[in-house]
Amino acid sequence: MKTKTDIVSIGEALIEFVKIPKEQDSRPLYSQGFGGDTSNAMIAAARQGASTGYISAVGGDPFGDLLIELWQREGVSSSGVIKRPQDPTGVYFVQPDPSGRSFSYARRGSAASLFGPNDLPEETIAAAGVLHVSALSQAISTTMREAITKAAGIARENDTLVSYDTNLRLNLWSLELARETIEAFLPLADIIFPSDDEAAQLTGLSDPDAIADHYLEYGAKIVVLKRGGEGALLATPDMRQVIKSHKVEAVDSTGAGDSYAGSFLAYFLETGDPVIAARRAAIVAAGTVSGYGAIDPVPYRDAVLESEKNQV
Repeated sequence: MKTKTDIVSIGEALIEFVKIPKEQDSRPLYSQGFGGDTSNAMIAAARQGASTGYISAVGGDPFGDLLIELWQREGVSSSGVIKRPQDPTGVYFVQPDPSGRSFSYARRGSAASLFGPNDLPEETIAAAGVLHVSALSQAISTTMREAITKAAGIARENDTLVSYDTNLRLNLWSLELARETIEAFLPLADIIFPSDDEAAQLTGLSDPDAIADHYLEYGAKIVVLKRGGEGALLATPDMRQVIKSHKVEAVDSTGAGDSYAGSFLAYFLETGDPVIAARRAAIVAAGTVSGYGAIDPVPYRDAVLESEKNQV
């Protein structure tokens, strides 16, 4: 029986301002876009043909309206998004970098940070194929952490897979709290998306196979270790395989890991084959880093499948 939604996700979507390089004018110029790791992932999944939904809160301001319009335009259901008229929608600023991450946040007291366990649309989670969450979402507030833990429990009670990106932002919480929270959540996750640089901070490990083993020990069915330009290591209890990255001229790494996770989930649900899903996700991530912003450059399904065909 087909689920009502393939993938649903919980977190905070934000308004994004990306600094655009200018050669002759020292005054900064920013391009307005949209971000938020789990929202980015759902948009990427939707562009690959999956039915997706988002669970969060936005403010009663023009930025909140823009996010609702974005999800409608991208085909992401926002029925799980509540509006808080008296609270602001979060904003962040990006200094583009082909390989690194440079973010500044203006989101203290945001509507999404006030989202809590009682705000969850439990039936939506129970009916989904996958629930996708992240450590970044857990970092924004205690109530959001509680909501994510409760959502994972609902998912597991209803055979909904739990996907977890260990996305680490140390300007939102301490490394100690991040480690404690992530380690407590890992046993609830079926699919885990760590990044090698963040895993080194969280676990002290640097060898890709050791990192994969570490996360598999928590009971995950699939671990996809994202390694930037080095590609990814796909690991299950029975196999592991290096997934090569696609060579492109990278200008901005923002959202690459998010688009990888979302597109992996979309293609994994479609094919049941994690190798196919990982290879297609690598194409999506390469497209994402070739343009500015978290979602504008994310390629659509037809382009991904065409690129895959040309590489065979």
